[in-house]
Amino acid sequence: MLLPLLLGTRASSADSGPPALRVSGNHFVDAKGTTVQLRGVNVAGLEFVAAQGWLPENPWGGATGEPTPNWKSMTRWKINVVRIPLNEASWLGKPCTMVDGKQRNPDPGHNYHDTVKRAVEGASSAGLYVILDLHWNAPNGACPLAQNPMADAEGSVAFWTQIATEFKGKPNVLFELFNEPYFWWLTSGETPWGVMRNGGTLTQYVTGDGAKYQVALDWKTAGMQGLLDAVRATGATNIVLVGAPSWSQDLSEWVAHKPDDPLKQIAAVWHAYPNSGTPGDAKAAQPKFGDVAFQWTQSVLDAGYPVVISEFGDHNAPGTTDAPFVSRLLPWADQHGASYLGWAWDVWQDKDNVLIKNSAGDPTDGYGVYVKQHLLCVAADKPPCH
Repeated sequence: MLLPLLLGTRASSADSGPPALRVSGNHFVDAKGTTVQLRGVNVAGLEFVAAQGWLPENPWGGATGEPTPNWKSMTRWKINVVRIPLNEASWLGKPCTMVDGKQRNPDPGHNYHDTVKRAVEGASSAGLYVILDLHWNAPNGACPLAQNPMADAEGSVAFWTQIATEFKGKPNVLFELFNEPYFWWLTSGETPWGVMRNGGTLTQYVTGDGAKYQVALDWKTAGMQGLLDAVRATGATNIVLVGAPSWSQDLSEWVAHKPDDPLKQIAAVWHAYPNSGTPGDAKAAQPKFGDVAFQWTQSVLDAGYPVVISEFGDHNAPGTTDAPFVSRLLPWADQHGASYLGWAWDVWQDKDNVLIKNSAGDPTDGYGVYVKQHLLCVAADKPPCH
C-alpha cells in the first residue's frame, strides 16, 4: 500500500513517510492542502508492559503476536494512522511507589524512550501518521497501573513537556492529551467539564495494584488547558487532540469547554463503543448515551473543529457474524468527515474490541472482518462502503 490515504489519493511513496498534517476548519489537510481523513488502529502494549515489569527487555510485550509491531503488515488493511498509548511513569523514568510503599522502576529495561522513538520512526517510515496518547498515569508518585480519572498536575505536565520536546520536529505526530477522562471523585462545587478544562481536586485515585482498586487521596489534576500550554511552551506546533468526560464518550459541551489554542491546531476526541455488549440487543447498534452521541459529535464538526474517533470497538467472539455498531459508525464517520481508529491491533482473546487473531493480521470474527473490509472499500474509493 502507498500511504498516506488521502480520501482516495495516495502518496507517491510510503517509505518517504507521511506529509505534515494541519487543522483546517473541521478537517485535516496535508502540506499541499489536500484533505486527509485518518483511518487506522490502536497498537497497545507500551501503556502497561514496562510499568508492570514483566518483560524488561521488550516494553511491547509481544502484544501484537510479534516481539514488536510490524507496521508494514498493518498497512495491508489500508490504514494511514496508528495510535500508541503510553505510560507516564515509564516515559519519565522515575521510580514509582506501590500501595505497600515499595518502589518500582516503571522502565525496568531502561529502554522505554528508545522503544517509543523507534516506534514513531518505524510507523512513519511505513507511511503512517502517529498519535501519541497519555493513557495511564497516577498522582503523587504512585505507579500508573490503571486508567485514572484525569491527568495529574505534576507528572502529566512533565510528561507532555518531554514528549512535545522530543517529537515537535515531526509534523506527522499528533498528541492526545489524555485517554479517557471520568470524574467519580470530585470535591464539592467542582464540575466534570470545569475540572477537565482547568484542573481541580479529586479525592481518590485508581491503583491497579493487585486487589487494591482505589486509594483515598486528595490530589490535583491537570486540566486540558494546562497540558496544551505545556505542549505549546516547547515550541511544538503539532496537532493536539482533546477528549471529554465519561471516558471521552460525552461531547455535549466540548465546544464550550475546549482549551484555547493560539495556533488553532486542536481536534476533539470521541471514544465510540456500543451501548450494549450483548449481541442481538438493539442497544448494541448504538453508541454509549444512545444516538444523541452522534448529534453531540456533529455539533463539534458544525462549530468548525475536527473529530477523531481515536477508539472504537465491537463484538468479536468466535462465530460472530456481524458488527452492528461499527457498521453504523464508520459509514457515518465517512459521510461527516470524522477520522477513526479501531481498538486494538493486538492478539488478545477478549470477546470484544480485538481486531486481529494472529500476527499475520487475520481479522477477528464480526468486528475485525467488518473493519478490514470497510477500510479496503474506502481505500479503493468505491463508495458506498457500508
